[in-house]
Amino acid sequence: MIRAVSLLFAILFAVLSAASGAAQTPEERADAVQEFRRFFRKFKEVDQQVEAVRTLEGMESVEAAKELVGLLDHKTPEVARAALDVLCTYRDPETFAGPVAALVEMKDALAQARMIQVLGRAGIREAIAPMLEIAGGKKVGEEVKIAIARALSALGAVEEAPGVVGPMLADRSGLVRMAAAQAIGELRLKALGPQLVPLLDDSAWQVQSAAITAVSRVREASAVAPLISLMEKGGRLEEECAEALFQITAMDFGTDAAAWRKTWDQLQSIEGWRIPTDEELAKRAASREKYDAIYGNRKEGTPTFGGIPTTSRRILFIVDVSGSMADLVVERERFDSGYESYEKLEIVKTELERTIDSLPDGTLFNIVAFASDLDTWKSNPTRANVVNRASAREWVRKLKPIGGPDMAGASADALAQGKTNTFKALMYPFGIDPDARRPSTGTAPLENPFDTVYFLSDGRPSIGVHTDVQVILEEVTRTNESYRMVFHTIAIGQFQKDFLRALAELNGGVFVDLGS
Repeated sequence: MIRAVSLLFAILFAVLSAASGAAQTPEERADAVQEFRRFFRKFKEVDQQVEAVRTLEGMESVEAAKELVGLLDHKTPEVARAALDVLCTYRDPETFAGPVAALVEMKDALAQARMIQVLGRAGIREAIAPMLEIAGGKKVGEEVKIAIARALSALGAVEEAPGVVGPMLADRSGLVRMAAAQAIGELRLKALGPQLVPLLDDSAWQVQSAAITAVSRVREASAVAPLISLMEKGGRLEEECAEALFQITAMDFGTDAAAWRKTWDQLQSIEGWRIPTDEELAKRAASREKYDAIYGNRKEGTPTFGGIPTTSRRILFIVDVSGSMADLVVERERFDSGYESYEKLEIVKTELERTIDSLPDGTLFNIVAFASDLDTWKSNPTRANVVNRASAREWVRKLKPIGGPDMAGASADALAQGKTNTFKALMYPFGIDPDARRPSTGTAPLENPFDTVYFLSDGRPSIGVHTDVQVILEEVTRTNESYRMVFHTIAIGQFQKDFLRALAELNGGVFVDLGS
């Protein structure tokens, strides 16, 4: 019901926005561009500059597009991103006639990739032909290939894409292979299904993950045996393999690789056996409970955190220790009696200690506590063993809410440290510090040490570069596009659960509400 209402509001907002834009006369649009030119460079604060860029929403014209294109390489990332986002809301092919005509001859690869991204998101199908011409060139960079694959997918280029994204599956760049696999899956290019199968044994787990999703969407039967072999290796991908196997075969053995292999071998010996039709699969899927749709029939003994299985072997736990975590939970009947108190952080600490105890030996993990700033248990991911589990439990046990009752009488500066820098905490898995004077570009996506993040908070961002939950959601999801980390979210308290739910849903994770 909540998602349906949210969707209704989103559609209504889009309709009203479109109506608002249509109501602007050419004179009003020209005036908006003129005023933007007069005042934009006078603004010194980033927030003012971004707000100024946003005034061009609904003011689509060739001149407005020129102004926005000129800002795509702005020195301030927030301004460049705002310009790109506004430009992508424009829809008239005439607005983009100039950029489309100039696309092939652009010399700056990064600028060319950005423009391809814009044209794809804006739905300008007239750009498909120049994209195909660029893709057929001799020296096409990684950024441009990725942008083309994503743009063709966004444009629904089912007929044009196979000849472009097919060869990308064998590209030297893992990020290109990943983008190509994603495009094939999103466009349901069944003819390329067999070419996806070798990527299930790719050297980069992110590429494997993209291939798993893609073969499940095109329902490639030849992927079944390789999926079972990949499942046998364990780790986070075994759940994705289980879901892909269900989508292809309409059978459900969860992550029991032995059962899958035995059954598949038997089916191969039956003359005339075929995988179920899409209609038959839909009927089977309708009868499956939502939880099993995500995890299948999980193995007994799988460790969990907040009720979410931790089958990954590369895990980051991020825990909110801001002042609001000192509050007591209201719905006490939802919690068992195994906690020292009903303080939110005490409940979280108990859950985390239980999870640490159950992590299999060799699991790489780390823990981050955050308020206004971050505090990490270790500087690098650490392997679970008897000593490190004891060290992690001790560290967790000492955590206290910053700005809570224990800090009564503390200075204003000390209490300020108890605010909630949600954005900084969520960017940590990418190796990005948004509060730094010169924010880093993060770790290389395919070299990132984590594949799964468990983020627990009461959802109250109150300090940092971004505190608007919608902006945080967009930034994290956009950044994660190349990392493919799963973000599971656990809410405790009464605030912004929709934000945490959306964060999980948009990043392949599960949302759990521990209670208010």
